[in-house]
Amino acid sequence: MIVSATYVVAALSMYSAALYLFYRLRLYLATSSFLLAFLLLVHGPAYLVYMLFRGSGSIIYERIAREANFESVVVSLNVAIALMFLCIIVGIEAVDRSMPARAKQLCLSLSAWKDQSLESGRRQPWLLLAIITLAAAFMADVSLKEHHLAVIEGYLAVAGDEFEKIAYRQQFGGSQSYSYRVLLASIAPMLIVWGGFSAWIQRWWPLFIATVVLVALTLLGKLETLSKAPAALFIIQLLLVAYLARRNDVTWRVAFAGFVIASVVFYPIIRVAVPQTQGFDAFSFLYYRIFDNSNEAVLEFFATFPHRMPHTWGANIRPLAFLLGKEYAPSYFEVLRLWHGAGGSSVTGMFIADAWVDFSYFGVILLSILAGAVCRTIDIVFLARGKTAISLAVLGSAFIGVYNLTISALPAAFFSGGLVTAPLIAVLILKLQKFLEVRWRIVSVVPRRTSKGELG
Repeated sequence: MIVSATYVVAALSMYSAALYLFYRLRLYLATSSFLLAFLLLVHGPAYLVYMLFRGSGSIIYERIAREANFESVVVSLNVAIALMFLCIIVGIEAVDRSMPARAKQLCLSLSAWKDQSLESGRRQPWLLLAIITLAAAFMADVSLKEHHLAVIEGYLAVAGDEFEKIAYRQQFGGSQSYSYRVLLASIAPMLIVWGGFSAWIQRWWPLFIATVVLVALTLLGKLETLSKAPAALFIIQLLLVAYLARRNDVTWRVAFAGFVIASVVFYPIIRVAVPQTQGFDAFSFLYYRIFDNSNEAVLEFFATFPHRMPHTWGANIRPLAFLLGKEYAPSYFEVLRLWHGAGGSSVTGMFIADAWVDFSYFGVILLSILAGAVCRTIDIVFLARGKTAISLAVLGSAFIGVYNLTISALPAAFFSGGLVTAPLIAVLILKLQKFLEVRWRIVSVVPRRTSKGELG
């Protein structure tokens, strides 16, 4: 009876979140809308379908279901899912109510998006050109040193099944440079969108050429991860900002077109990564990886903590563990060891999985509120400006950052995934650009003296 009741509570929270998305956020494309939409898509009805119907066909699910405390695990997970949706709404509303004028301006900007012209500033962005050039040079240097083209060629040459490709990816895929990975994940795509639209609006060829070079290096880096998602998501990200350059609202026709485009983008990548998939088997595999695999990962975390291992109370977060004087104990390795009995890889779940590992329900509540508040703050800071090159760039980067929230811990999505890093860098660039412009004006109006001491 209690288990059934928690399923009802989880379903009602999903229904409430869907109503909030439709009638309060009004289906405009914004960071806060992405957050609720992604979570409803992956961990909404698909979660209920997995737990009630599809999970029984999984080896991991069957192992967990045989545990004596399985009902307790399900109750905890259902309640956490319900709290997540409700607390995200609380976080969004808290930001709106703390900045009512900016929230109103955001609503006006989104509703008038279609009628606005895309702007990029009056002056040629020399600072942006310099940053894009430096980013491209750094990425090219890393790609050459790590032989990214050779890694991709070797992956394509693997003639075995999926497991052999997985083994090759685990051994060779992905850069060893953390700075490169952060740049590749979110900052480079943001610079590409910003630079691309600025170059197009101002017809400035140096910026356009530098941006094209950065696009090529970014696509190379995405492919070198040897994972299906990064390259596909990068293409979808560019298509998204192209749509945002015209309009912002979502209709059923647009949603259907987006589904078709995503299928077309993912299908050939799946066929390359998993050669044995044929026809609709590729879409079945895609459904499993996006929905079943994601929900199963969260179930593994809740089945591990605190039933097999105690809550870590901060030891799962490296900086916090250091401050508390505790040994850093990453939960994903423990989950992998317990349910998969393997090493050398990891199991990652959405952000409330790690929140649960560290601080139980308190962590789920706190980090869900924080996620909603941060996403809404990004909207208010950037989208309230209207349709600009920088607002499109940040929104495109936020799209990937929110996606990372659905597959990783909140600190990882905020910083490594770029949800917070990219907007902060955008703010720094804008501030520095404004500072340089002010300095240039001061220098240009200061009277110059001739060699005889006369004012020139």
